[in-house]
Amino acid sequence: MADDTIWDYVEDYMAERISKEAFWELVKFKYPTHQMVFCTEKALQAIRFEGSYSL
Repeated sequence: MADDTIWDYVEDYMAERISKEAFWELVKFKYPTHQMVFCTEKALQAIRFEGSYSL
């Protein structure tokens, strides 16, 4: 997930500021993120830009 909050939890766990159980509870998905990742050139060729809009 592209979210700095998750990385904060990772750092807290690695520094032993939170337990493994607390870490897994914190990183559970709480809302849909609708994120996708395209890791290869072939994957990028499979998509096309259709447009955008401002929120």
